[in-house]
Amino acid sequence: MIRYGFVLWTSARQQWVYRAELGLRCISMVLFMGVFMALWSTAFGVSGRTELAGYRLAEMVWYLAMTETIVLSTSRVFVEISEAVKAGDLAYTLARPLSYPFYQLANSLGNSAPRFLLNLLTAAVVVTLGIRQVAGSPAGLVAFLGMATLALLLDSLIAVLIGLSAFWIEEVMPAFWIYQKLLFTVGGMFLPLEMFPQWLRRIAGWLPFQFITYAPARAFVAFEPRFVMRSMAGQVMYAVVLVVLITVVWQRAQRRLVVHGG
Repeated sequence: MIRYGFVLWTSARQQWVYRAELGLRCISMVLFMGVFMALWSTAFGVSGRTELAGYRLAEMVWYLAMTETIVLSTSRVFVEISEAVKAGDLAYTLARPLSYPFYQLANSLGNSAPRFLLNLLTAAVVVTLGIRQVAGSPAGLVAFLGMATLALLLDSLIAVLIGLSAFWIEEVMPAFWIYQKLLFTVGGMFLPLEMFPQWLRRIAGWLPFQFITYAPARAFVAFEPRFVMRSMAGQVMYAVVLVVLITVVWQRAQRRLVVHGG
């Protein structure tokens, strides 16, 4: 664990070197939140309602700020894994005293940590200045930070799993696009699940995607201890399932190294 922690710390430090990229991510956050604030201000104004699905305007905008903070902080470590598989370079990394998929997991989390902190700060400043209202609570913020950490862990596990699929499909971007669209929809990135039809909400409730975007954001704007505990239990459960799945896939993938020149 100390070795993986060192990988995480090194990756996090490397992110601060690329200040231009971090700056562009801040600009992206400003643009996204500017569009969302204008969109939802118009939606609430046209509807003439003060609440939509139990969310006031300030809560809806802060909800979107939290989901965007998480999504814009994710690491595309699957690209690195895919390129290593296709080039046959992966064989050289097996000599390291670390499990390759969990090395990439630590690398992904290290990349995400600085992005998350910067995105959260940027989103908070933009939304506060844009709507001049603050939603959430101190307890909600603490819950969000803990759940967002688990959300980034889930995302990194899925990213590693997508990367390992390169042993069979080589080009992994289509798999990522499917995952990304699931986050956008049943993950509740753009719309809280309360706005979904009941049948679709039931389906989303069984999937892991809600634990990456919807659950942490909702915990922030509408803190409920029971919801937080239930959601964190779901996050931990899916993390364990994904760890087991990655272990099994990696064992099978190593047998295919020779196919790719490793």
